[in-house]
Amino acid sequence: MKKSNEGNVLFRERSITMGFKMKICLLITTFMLFQLSANTVMSQRKVEFNYENVPLKQILNEIKGQTGYHFFYNVNEINDNQTMSLKANSETTQEILKRLSEKANFDYKISGNQIVLTKKKISKSSPLEKEITGTINDDQGNPLPGASVVVKGTTIGTQTDFDGNFTLEVPDDATIISISFIGFKTVEVDITGKDSIVLNLEPSAAQLEEMVIIGSRGKPRTDVDRAVPVDVVQAKELAATGQTDLGQQIQFSSPSFNSAKYGVNGTTNYAEPATLKGMSPDQSLVLINGKRRHQFSTLNLNVSPGLGTIVTDLNSIPTGALSRIEVLRDGAAAQYGSDAISGIINLNLNKSVGEGTYNGTAGIHKEGDGVTFKHSFNYGFGLGKENSYFNVTLETFTFSGTNRSDTYTGTIYPAAPDDYAITGPTAEFPYDTATPREDRGFYPQGDIIVGNYGSNENETYQAFYNAGLPVGSKDWKIYSFGGVSRKDILAFGFFRNPANEARAVRNIFPDGYVPELPGSSVDVSTVVGMDRITQDGWNYDVSLSYGRNYLDLFANQTVNPSMGSTSPTEFVVGRYDFRQTIGEFNMSKALSETFNLAFGTQYRTDRFLLGQGSPESFLVGPLASEGKDIGSSGRPGIADLDENDLSRSNTAVYIDVEKDFSEKFLLGAALRYENYSDFGGNISGKLAGRYKLTDNFAIRGSYNRGFRAPSVAQIGNRVNTSTVQNDVIVITKQVSSDDERLAQLGVEDPQAEISNNYNLGVTAKLFDGKLLFTADAFRIDIDNRIVITERLNTGNFPAVAALFPEAREIRFFTNAISTKTTGLDIVAAYKEVFSEKSNFSGSLALTLNKTEVVSQKDAPAELTAGGDPDFKLLGEVATQLIEVAQPRYKLLANLNYNTGKFGFTGRMTHFGEVQAASGGLSLEDSNVIESESGARLVQVFSPKALVDLSVSFRFSDNFTWSIGSNNIFDVYPDKWNNTRDGFVGQASNYSSGQIPYSRNSNQFGFNGAYYYTGLNVTF
Repeated sequence: MKKSNEGNVLFRERSITMGFKMKICLLITTFMLFQLSANTVMSQRKVEFNYENVPLKQILNEIKGQTGYHFFYNVNEINDNQTMSLKANSETTQEILKRLSEKANFDYKISGNQIVLTKKKISKSSPLEKEITGTINDDQGNPLPGASVVVKGTTIGTQTDFDGNFTLEVPDDATIISISFIGFKTVEVDITGKDSIVLNLEPSAAQLEEMVIIGSRGKPRTDVDRAVPVDVVQAKELAATGQTDLGQQIQFSSPSFNSAKYGVNGTTNYAEPATLKGMSPDQSLVLINGKRRHQFSTLNLNVSPGLGTIVTDLNSIPTGALSRIEVLRDGAAAQYGSDAISGIINLNLNKSVGEGTYNGTAGIHKEGDGVTFKHSFNYGFGLGKENSYFNVTLETFTFSGTNRSDTYTGTIYPAAPDDYAITGPTAEFPYDTATPREDRGFYPQGDIIVGNYGSNENETYQAFYNAGLPVGSKDWKIYSFGGVSRKDILAFGFFRNPANEARAVRNIFPDGYVPELPGSSVDVSTVVGMDRITQDGWNYDVSLSYGRNYLDLFANQTVNPSMGSTSPTEFVVGRYDFRQTIGEFNMSKALSETFNLAFGTQYRTDRFLLGQGSPESFLVGPLASEGKDIGSSGRPGIADLDENDLSRSNTAVYIDVEKDFSEKFLLGAALRYENYSDFGGNISGKLAGRYKLTDNFAIRGSYNRGFRAPSVAQIGNRVNTSTVQNDVIVITKQVSSDDERLAQLGVEDPQAEISNNYNLGVTAKLFDGKLLFTADAFRIDIDNRIVITERLNTGNFPAVAALFPEAREIRFFTNAISTKTTGLDIVAAYKEVFSEKSNFSGSLALTLNKTEVVSQKDAPAELTAGGDPDFKLLGEVATQLIEVAQPRYKLLANLNYNTGKFGFTGRMTHFGEVQAASGGLSLEDSNVIESESGARLVQVFSPKALVDLSVSFRFSDNFTWSIGSNNIFDVYPDKWNNTRDGFVGQASNYSSGQIPYSRNSNQFGFNGAYYYTGLNVTF
């Protein structure tokens, strides 16, 4: 009985299984019959129209509208502008196509809802050819427009249209076609015996060769196949550095990029200088999705790399909004405009749909400070149409700040009677001293840290979006991206001791004060545009963009010494404001499988504004005549006379071509003309080529004539500062270039810097493409480089004193020097995939660079009249900031291993030495040398290596936890020489312990080891 029941159960299970299979077969059969029926109905659908002398494409569009068929053809084969007359009176598509093909001299083929038109074969004696059609999708089945389809071993190829479809005529003996698209694995397909294919490409997470577009408006290529070098770093690789802001993530990912943290150093507190190839921050260009990003609003006028320049604040962009970055290590002013002398950083925004990501990070430094919390949320959703997307990122970041000051060794209190601490007010010290010092928070000599030198406190809030929406016919798309970022930074000034009569107000701060310098930086940007890829291959792109940064500065816990006891302790310093508007139109087309043409125009306006601070922040108080400083100490305010509102416009046109003369030889060229409303026109050009010696080895090179226009901030900034020298107030006036008095001194308005950039490199693919190697040597000559001058003491130059009686010193911007930068970039990367869940990757990247000031113009005779005729506009310290203040080499070594649920990352970054001048040094110290002129002593800060380690564990496909340490061995840069550490001399820049690590030359910051943990959640 039991066996019988088991048999019945088994029989029922088999019956259910057989029934299920029969239902599936029936469903598939029904679906196939439905498809066949639908195709038959479409082909038999009746068409009616009557056209006289109209273009062929109008007739094709009419057929498409009445039947739903889509036409595909190559405009180089089918002239769809030829005019003809045709009448259809309730005829089928087949009948119409037969008559139309005879008139227009084409062949046709119907495949599903597609009709492919090809040129009619004229002679059987011509080389045999066959036609391949197909559709290329991503891994989700979405079409990939612009995917490259090439016959292997030839230059015969095409690109997919907006729907991911292509038609390609190939030699009859062709067997393999290669299909590639940026961000996806390149695939080779055997087409033997096939006339059509449908292919879904897989993402390139395990692919070593990244397809890139930046630097060329032709088809995407891998770096080893390009004529110019490009670093590609995926968002996951940026996050794997363990760094929390974008500038530092790129710093530890790209060898030629350099960005370091600064403290007690002017506007570098609010936007870090970032450079390529050891050059100036304003000689590289930042793009987002290929569109120019606006710059920061404030000039760096302190003694640090990038003196006198304005930066683009990378940290105003949330890291969670990025899909990847591309660093073009080649000049590209002819393609993208002014500033692109040393290279371009292009930030690609995420446009994923139906995916969400949360990244949370918490960390702390070994010293117990610098507590960090970061939360990043990204999600993308569709807008109701196929291929639409709206991807949004929200990010918050808080950092408690660090302090690396040494114990203070300088003077604190003035000379005083023995009973100074317990007596009441006296004529010499008119403030309440009856309270014992220790109860006032008195600073005991030799036991306290008075300075606050480290990375600044930071609270950041950011929101970004990236959107695209097809409209009308599928070849039109509206796109937009942008966002808002607010950073609240708390920086600090130097300690003002009560013994310093010029700055002390002892009845307010009897024990001195450290000025607190808050700043709020707000960035707003948006780009709105439309692009179109037509059936005949033209790509139109029209856009309008707006970007703005403003920095509101304040000064707290300080005084205006010239006001004495009536001074407030909180001041509004003022507002710096920069606004940029750009309208542009671009067109491009692959005129053939081997030739690409692009051209366009751009109109840009830049506007720079200075808004005054509170009156007390710049007031000349009644005690100024007694030698007291004027203005808010630590950060004087913007005076009413210094307010400015300066604008200029720029119009540009360009043409950009790229030609594959053969499978081995690629050549590209670009020409650009720009005209500025304030100083006129400029022409830049580029020529780049690549020649393949074999399939795996190539040489490449380029020449660029570029330029950099003076920024409106360099032209329009005019903020006074003051210091006391020998008990006399010295006012330093930053003279704006539009001040007519400069012309009377023979100073010309700043003109564009002109650069000549030469690059020569080799590329190689080894071990079946697992190892990629590139080496690129470069030289960049810059003429008429714009710099800010030394401070000219009006007492030494009578002509200057006569024109500027309100100032004791002046400085201004001018084209004063020429420089030469030479170097070499070497990159090697290896990847090995052991299994689906086990892989290894490693990379080694080295950059060598050296910048030299090769010549300097003489100061105008009108300016030096009656003074020193040998006066140098650019002094020795400023020259050192250009030549030796940044590392001349950087080595990056990176290892990654993933196995099962675990991931391991190890990174070593080696920074070369830097140098800085200071008083108080001695040649008896082993790390001190003489400057080239012998006028100054210079300290050499030795090379250092930082090691980072991290481990991640993937709980599931949706949850990954990581833990790691940056600078795990707690490495610091060398300190300034000081006697307490056994040195003979003590650097004046040591500032009695307030500034133990140089703020003038910086390799990697000075915070020591950092420990962190992170959680990644996808949904």
